[in-house]
Amino acid sequence: MMNRLRAMREPLKYVQGRDALLKFHEEMGYMGKRWLFVCSGSGYKACHDKIETSFGDLDDYRRYELFSGISSNGEVARMQAIVEEDCIDTVVAVGGGSAVDTAKATAYYAGKHIVIIPTVAATDAPCTGLSVIYNDDHSFDKYLFYPTNPDAVMVDSTVIANAPVRFLIAGMGDALGTYFEGR
Repeated sequence: MMNRLRAMREPLKYVQGRDALLKFHEEMGYMGKRWLFVCSGSGYKACHDKIETSFGDLDDYRRYELFSGISSNGEVARMQAIVEEDCIDTVVAVGGGSAVDTAKATAYYAGKHIVIIPTVAATDAPCTGLSVIYNDDHSFDKYLFYPTNPDAVMVDSTVIANAPVRFLIAGMGDALGTYFEGR
């Protein structure tokens, strides 16, 4: 009889709650003082003010960068250049699956911490150890598998609740698909 191993991989830290982003720095501050937030447009609008409030009067360096909308090699390289130029300690994804995949790849290649702030319940990207990467012409390039899952995931349930309903429905479909993949 073959011995079957089972393993579970998850983020090192998971924080969830109403207006959780108001505690972003309190929960994540141990990861450094220089932050790059890789944001979707809607993610920036939904999260920026709460994140800024969490820093209060602290002088941590914070850069918010809107990403192009696709997790492409060129976009990851652009974010990597910012990480190097600005001496970033931690990359933070703010948005949906593509923003998350871009930030995870950026942090991985740069050897930095990664925090995920999902803004929709549409995918499992926030908690997984992989990214889907595209070529700059939007054609598929590869699945990028990481040795670990993200350092932290912070879910502000108010942000998720205010997202369009279609993303919750998409998330239910993704969860069903993942269930059958796992079996």
